[in-house]
Amino acid sequence: MGNKNSFPFWSNFRYLYAKYVQLIRFGIVGVINTGVDFAVFTLLNAAFGVEPLICQIVGYSAGIANSFVMNKLWTFESKKSNISTQFQLFKFVLINLVSLGLSLLGLKILNGYFEINIYIAKVIVTVLAQIVNYLGYKVWVFRQC
Repeated sequence: MGNKNSFPFWSNFRYLYAKYVQLIRFGIVGVINTGVDFAVFTLLNAAFGVEPLICQIVGYSAGIANSFVMNKLWTFESKKSNISTQFQLFKFVLINLVSLGLSLLGLKILNGYFEINIYIAKVIVTVLAQIVNYLGYKVWVFRQC
């Protein structure tokens, strides 16, 4: 039997992993952050009856608390940059404010006007926010100059 390098599957897997490692890492960080977001959102909404838009703001904020460090150091490996960490953080916050605004608008439209279940609406707006975040981080916040 040959070694695993002789199997096309492993060659293809390694190639795809190397090609998409940044996106895979972003997904892992996103899952962690989304878990925190959903936990805080659910706790505030279900246990304390807090209004959903306030839950969204607090949950989203909690979810991104560690996102900057994880994405900077692991996802985008932006350890050495031509711009200061403070400026990266500023740009990071701006991107997240755009995402938060879009998610609030999306929740208001989906749940408020179309009466879609708040948790289904939350999933939809979370996916859209993650697309905005990834593109913003990649091309603006953590761009290697």
